[in-house]
Amino acid sequence: MLTCLLLLLTLPAMEQEEYRASAIPDPLRTNAHAVVRRHETVFTVKSPGEAIERVRTVVTVLDPQGDSKAELTVGYDKLSKINDIWGALYDANGTLVKKLKKADIDDRSAYDGVNFLTDNRLKQASFPRQLAYPYTVEFVEEVVHRNLMFYPRWIPQDAEHLAVEQASLTISVPKGQSLRYKEFNLKKPVDRTESEQQTTYTWALSNQPALELEPMSPPVLDLLPAVYTAPTLFEVQDYTGTMNNWKDLGLFYHQLNKNRDGIPEELRQQITQLTEKEATTLGKIRKVYEFVQQHTRYVSVQLGIGGWQTIEAEKVATTKYGDCKALTNYTKALLKIAQVPSLEALVRAGDDEPDIQTDFPSFQFNHVMLCVPNKGDTLYLECTDQTGALGYNGTFTGNRHVLLITPEGGHLTKTPHYKPTDNQQIRRINVVLSEKGDATAEAVNQYTGIQQESRANLLTSMSQTEQRTWLLERTKIPNFELVKFALSEQKARVPIVTETMSLAVRQWATPSGSRLFVPLNLMSALGPATPATTPRQSALVLDASWNWQDLDTVTYQLPQGYAPESAIAPINLTSKFGDYHAEVNVVSDKIVYTRRVSIREGRHPATAYADWVDFRKKIAKHDKVQLVLIKQEVATK
Repeated sequence: MLTCLLLLLTLPAMEQEEYRASAIPDPLRTNAHAVVRRHETVFTVKSPGEAIERVRTVVTVLDPQGDSKAELTVGYDKLSKINDIWGALYDANGTLVKKLKKADIDDRSAYDGVNFLTDNRLKQASFPRQLAYPYTVEFVEEVVHRNLMFYPRWIPQDAEHLAVEQASLTISVPKGQSLRYKEFNLKKPVDRTESEQQTTYTWALSNQPALELEPMSPPVLDLLPAVYTAPTLFEVQDYTGTMNNWKDLGLFYHQLNKNRDGIPEELRQQITQLTEKEATTLGKIRKVYEFVQQHTRYVSVQLGIGGWQTIEAEKVATTKYGDCKALTNYTKALLKIAQVPSLEALVRAGDDEPDIQTDFPSFQFNHVMLCVPNKGDTLYLECTDQTGALGYNGTFTGNRHVLLITPEGGHLTKTPHYKPTDNQQIRRINVVLSEKGDATAEAVNQYTGIQQESRANLLTSMSQTEQRTWLLERTKIPNFELVKFALSEQKARVPIVTETMSLAVRQWATPSGSRLFVPLNLMSALGPATPATTPRQSALVLDASWNWQDLDTVTYQLPQGYAPESAIAPINLTSKFGDYHAEVNVVSDKIVYTRRVSIREGRHPATAYADWVDFRKKIAKHDKVQLVLIKQEVATK
């Protein structure tokens, strides 16, 4: 009885310590906007088709930049149910200020302006901003899941400038049902215990200081503690599957979506007539792809199992819309009529999305596209894009692993990887200089591959006025007027956008007595990299977006009577990151400035960052080089 009484007397003090801001260890405050005091996730699997997930989170917010961590968002749909949401707000001393009320919880559709058909909903909870910093919030959520294709991904430190005091993940599965998992950057391995009825897996971490990402850091999973988990056996609605390997996962997807490729007879005849005169397979593919682009539009569908099961091709033919699954399935069905076989390809798409973990078979995908083998020249078709070039993948789906779906199951392959010579910026500029230093310029700029994507977007999504504003903001010339411009597009396997510009530039060259000081790099100067102020901790990563090449040819028509005072020696820089070359040649009364910069993707040790800064510093210096012109009659005297 005495022991129980002592526990009851000390319990309030123990609880208050959990919320008191002054109890946070000093190392956890460094570089932190918020500190996770407790993050406890318990995922209890009842059967292959049902689990209960309970999450308790206590977060102390240190400053306004941490306010987003004082909010809770819980998603649900027809395959999940929220049992409970509870919350409380505490002041800096850990004193309870307010408990969450129903009025503080917003229940709304997850419709985001793109997902047109969805039963996904969100419950969002937050407290009105009424306390001085620091303050603490506590949330508890409990959700029943009836779609066990997905098990938890545990990343308690899920943001920069967020420290973690204590966090744990506990997963319990019925005895005999195995759990698959992959650990990242954990100091302690999993603790596994067994009872007569279940097996329990527990991960824990503590005193994790805030992470401040350095420029060009590795992917977050290379740096932060995390655990991916996945089932071996799962059920969703009336479908069952296994996930022991990629073959199993692909087989489940195939079974879920097979026999949904029926096409109305009238459309079948139309596609036959459209493609029968095409002599090559590529010609047939192009005809079908352009037909889909012209006659359908993208609408996301997230209705129960519909997040993974396609709408029938016949329905797409009638409604003229579909999501990525439906439009891919529809295109596949049309190609089948033209006797061109193809396969669905599951992919983790997105300009900033990392590639999947290839050694951990699980549903890591968010998109579907179509793989069309063509005698060794495999095409990956983006069937949701109404304007894109046939077979171009770019930053959205290029250079990453995909899971090809066959009747026998799935297997991994990879989408095209674009080299620096695929991603070019090629400028050809003719400049006429006046004696006062003013200039007029006619520029023809070609952009290919990754470098054309932003300008291709101009053509499809912006008015001419908006295009002009965009170009004005991004043209790196002081005191210029954009007299006229035009954009055109060539939809090749590596697409090209051509940009023509007429410019009037005030005081491009600086007169000084009988001399003119002329900057040679008109539009492409590359700035320096940010130097490190403290010793670099993480590797230096130049990802695929750094695989590019710039080629400049700028021809200057000199003012009458002017000539270069002295020659400029060619510049050649070579490094592990890329190469730089620039030179100046005199041709009659013209000077021709040529420049080439090639940057290559790669992963380098932290110590290489100083070399990267030095390489960029040298490029920036040479990009600012000026040629001195002098009047010839003065030079003669």
